[in-house]
Amino acid sequence: MPFNLKAWLAELVGTFTLVFFIVMSIIVYLVVLKNDSPTGALVGIALVHGVILTSLVYTIGPISGCHLNPAVSIALAAIKKIKPIDAIAYIVAQLIGATMASFLASFILPQGIEVKFGLTLPSSNIGNSQTIALVVEIVLTFFLMMSIMGGAVSPKAPAGASGLTIGFTLAAAIFVGAPLSGASLNPARTLGPALVSGVFDAHIIYWIGPIVGALIAVFLYQYGFLKKEES
Repeated sequence: MPFNLKAWLAELVGTFTLVFFIVMSIIVYLVVLKNDSPTGALVGIALVHGVILTSLVYTIGPISGCHLNPAVSIALAAIKKIKPIDAIAYIVAQLIGATMASFLASFILPQGIEVKFGLTLPSSNIGNSQTIALVVEIVLTFFLMMSIMGGAVSPKAPAGASGLTIGFTLAAAIFVGAPLSGASLNPARTLGPALVSGVFDAHIIYWIGPIVGALIAVFLYQYGFLKKEES
């Protein structure tokens, strides 16, 4: 079985890029610029999420499919859209890329420790409830995965629309979810800052939530929305 090394490398580089921009945007808006407006900071951070993911879908997508997220790789492997060996390699590459990005961000802006280098945690807006944060992560990842299925995986996907569809959905999820659960939607995106900050509070929900949400979405879309011959 030939190894798809180019795709694996693309996932590492792509996840590194995604997490680096996410972590840096959080530190820049909340610590460096000391943005006194929570709304203003949220707009900036959400736009960075959406814009960088849109760009990566178009640049990394033709090489690896642009998963950049263990939950996405697990979900697509579950419906046999990628081989198990690729799913495992993708996840390893994603975790390495996210970790490298987080450590680089901590080197550039060590003051990011004030916000735990962008670590996602249940917020006081939901009473620091891990249960509510878990539900938020499941629901938001469900919508993100649905956008991936409809915008990129489905044979009915509009040509050239995948990046905008997926990027806009991520930005919308950040607008809604960041003040609640932190809106990780991605285990790799949470693992990197956790390793750098040394904080693993509620860490497991940022694995369970995205994976469950992504699995529900792929099975619903694949077997509920597509015709048999299309799926």
